[in-house]
This record gives sequence, structure tokens and C-alpha cells, in this order.
Amino acid sequence: MPRTNVVIVGGGPSGLILAIELGRRGVACVLLEEDPTSPTSPKANATTSRTMEHYRRLGFAAEIRALGLPEDYPQDITYFTRYAQHELARLHGRSRREALDARETTGSRWPTPEPLHRVQQMYIEAVLKEQAERWPAADVRFGWRARRLEAHADGVAVEAEELATGKLERIEADYAVGCDGPRSLVRETLGIRYEGLAREERDFMGGRMLAVHIRSPAFYEVVRAPRAWQYWAVNRERRALMNAIDGRGLWVLHVQLPRDGQAPADYARESLIRATGREFQFDILGVAEWTAGYTLVAERFGSGRVLIAGDAAHLFTPTGGQGYNTSVDDAANLGWKLAAVCEGWGGPQLLVSYETERKPIAHRNTRFARAMAESIGKIDLPANLEDAGEAGEAVRSALGERLYRHAATEFDIPGIHLGVFYAGSPIVVPDGAPWPRDDWHHYTANATPGARAPHVWLEDGVSIFDRFGRDFTLLRFRSGVDVSAFESAARKHAVPLAVLDVANNEARELYACDLALVRPDHHIAWRGNRLPEDTEQLLARVTGYG
Repeated sequence: MPRTNVVIVGGGPSGLILAIELGRRGVACVLLEEDPTSPTSPKANATTSRTMEHYRRLGFAAEIRALGLPEDYPQDITYFTRYAQHELARLHGRSRREALDARETTGSRWPTPEPLHRVQQMYIEAVLKEQAERWPAADVRFGWRARRLEAHADGVAVEAEELATGKLERIEADYAVGCDGPRSLVRETLGIRYEGLAREERDFMGGRMLAVHIRSPAFYEVVRAPRAWQYWAVNRERRALMNAIDGRGLWVLHVQLPRDGQAPADYARESLIRATGREFQFDILGVAEWTAGYTLVAERFGSGRVLIAGDAAHLFTPTGGQGYNTSVDDAANLGWKLAAVCEGWGGPQLLVSYETERKPIAHRNTRFARAMAESIGKIDLPANLEDAGEAGEAVRSALGERLYRHAATEFDIPGIHLGVFYAGSPIVVPDGAPWPRDDWHHYTANATPGARAPHVWLEDGVSIFDRFGRDFTLLRFRSGVDVSAFESAARKHAVPLAVLDVANNEARELYACDLALVRPDHHIAWRGNRLPEDTEQLLARVTGYG
């Protein structure tokens, strides 16, 4: 029977990123995904700056950024009574070209080399699949279903079925990771429950929802307002949310399904016309039902040699775009740790730290998503919202102000994107500095151990991130500081380490020390002006042995 280091159950973003993280390090893994291909229907619509930073680290950010809307297409968020009638509010969003040309610096509101990007997840997953398949160590099997999981003290076994042929195969491995979504076989096998709020009902973004894939270049002729990435229809008859997919005529519309059980295709057509306020030409390419109103986090992120990530570990209402992006960050955190353990240089605390670090972030991000769903889903709409005359205009003006504040609260969130901090992690060495404040809407770059390593431009187009090594990187901001003892300890224990000399005053000021140790996922593990006397102890701590 086949033997591998890691079996990954599920081929969505978290599973594919995990396969990439393992494959690029030569760690053998088998990925099982029951769908035969990457998705062809719309899913999530936005990729955060932090996720784009991971794609940059992995070498394919430019390929992802080339997908989606044209480079000069405005990424505004807009609110209307109906799309062909009154515009209520508009939050400006930079086009892809504008965002890159801004070249954000350390003192900006969004200090990152990778601005957020609006692109459909269905396109991204195809790229992730291709990237995972590049690595000989990653056996990527789409069209295979995991039927059963067995876990024991020294390994796991997964029974898998090739759906096209009915062929069964038993795969043994050192570890298994469930990236298999909300109905996770892996989570259920471990007996792990979700905790939190399920199926909250609201006027919108609470209950059964319908996603409608649409082709309609004519929509741009119907809407007289300037183009936008996201269009909300807010009226007492039908609320809707519509996202531009390609900027030429592909769309996804989200509406809440009625409780009376109307046929989804009929309801989709009726909803689009009511949300627009007039008839126009469109073709429905597909419909899919989903459920909003979840704020769930698993009680544990694994047991023994079996772990869970992505939607198997947390389930969101997709306001603020947190579900897919939190899943990618899970896999970036877990991937290097699994590789380290499989390669023999990672200690027992390394996999323990996965839950310690990522579970609080899951709670934080689900709280944010729920707050945004409450804000937009329970907004009161006055009876005279669509009336002509001064009374109607006054009501629309007041509602527009409230919607603008909501949009800024939901979408202008550098703290959510960049402020992930691993407080109390067993593999982070605190230095006495106060923990940074967790503020959804503000981020101040800092190198406190546990924080994301801050970005600084070293030269035109080159971020400090681009100079980091694949695994641990010891940054040296002052020449002459002796780091040979740490290099020697790393060689002795086969810990992959790069030493990077950075002659940049801005970077030295930002990192606030002469030395900083950056983890493979670009979080700070330790910093100081000189190495401790016992470098072995420092190395043991950050690699899970301390």
C-alpha cells in the first residue's frame, strides 16, 4: 500500500496551499479531492493583502494579480435602492494599476508590497492546483474521495476511492490534515465539534442564500453610475449583492432565498430584475445554494497525528471576505511546521503551536465577519426610501451616510489583514515589548515577536520579504554582530537558516533591534541586539523543542 508523509483531505485553498508548502520542501504528500476539476462556479470574491503576501512568498503573486478585473477597472463598493435607480453611497476602491503604483511605504495606512486583489476564487484555485502539481513530492489527486480515516499512535491510514473507476486504495502516512470543509470527514472522525453561532437569521446575510452566475454585458448599459466592483441593492422588496467577475459582463449575484420554497432558477431571474428595477438582457449560467449566518470555530484543531484547517476548522458568514483568506493563512502556518516535523528538525511543540496560534485568529476573524453581517443584514429601511420629492431624497441621503460608514468599517481593515499576532505562542520568544493592540481598522508596523514581519522597500520593486530565505531568516541590521554560534547550532540540528544582512536605516528603525529571526511564514520568532549566550536554547524554542 502507498506510504507518504502527509495525507491532505480536501483540495480547496487550504489543502492546495498545504500541498505547495510541503511539496516545495520535498516532503511527500497525497492530496485527495473528490471534485474532478477546480471549481467553475463563483465562490469568494476578494484576496486580502496578507494572502497576496503569501502568494508573493510562494512565487506566483503576479500570476494571481493578472486574473480578474482589468488593470484600470475601479474597485468601488456601491449601494443603490435599485441598480438602475438611486445611488446611495460609494466607497472608492483603487484599480489594480492604481494600487500597485501607490507603492505603499512603512508609514502608509496599508504598508504592504501586495495590495488586496479582487478576483474570483474559482480562478485562483486553478492556479493553486497547477502550482501544487509542479512539485514531484506532491501527489495531487482530484476525483478521489476519502472514505475512512484511521489514526493511531505512530501514523494514520486513509481509505480513498477513485470516483471515476471505483478503485479503492489504502494510503498510510505519518500525518493527516482535514481541509475538507464544513462537513469534514476528518473533523467528524476525531469527534471534534464546532462551537459558536449557527444559522442566525437576518433580513440579509442570514439563512439560505442563492449565488447566481450571470453573463450580462448589458448591465453596464442599464446602470448609469460609474463602474464598480461590488453593487448592493437595498430596498424593502428585494436586497441583493452583485460582484463584477471580469469587468466585461460576468457577474455573481447573491440573494436571500424565501422560506416559501420558490424554484431557485425562477427566483434568481425575478431577483435580478427587482434588484435592478427594470428588464434587461442577461443569461443565467448557474445557481448554487449556500447558508449565511455561521460564526463557528472548532473546539480543537486536531488530535494526535491528525489536524484540521480551513472551513473544517472555522466557518464564516462571508462578509469582509475572511473565510478563504483565513484558510490560506492556516495552511501557511501549518505547512512549514509539518514539513519540519517530517524532516526531523521540528520538535513536539511545533504542531501544538498550530492550534495555539491559529484558533484565536479564527475567533477574531469570525467575530469581525459576524459584526459586519449584523451591520448590513439588520439595517432598517424606511417605507418612503424610494419616494420622489424632498422627503425621499432626505431619507436616501441619511441611509447613504450610514451605508458609507458601514462600507468603510467592512472593507477598510488593514488591522485584520496585516495585524495577525500570535500572542502566547510556545515557539515565540517575547522580548518584553507590549503586545500590539488588535485594531481591525488600524495597523502600525512593528516587529514585536509574534507579529507579521513588517514590510520595507529595500530598492525599487524589492521588498525585504523578497530577500527572506525559504525557511528561517536571521536579519542582521548592523554589520559586525557575530551570529556564527547560531549558524553553527542551526547546521548541527539541520535547521534551514539564511542570514540576511540589511544595510537600511529605515528597516533597522522599523525592526527596532540589530537582529531579528523571521519564521518561514514571515512572523517574527525572536529579536535582540545580540544573540543570547545559549543559542541552542533559542533554536530549540523556535523549532518546538523548548
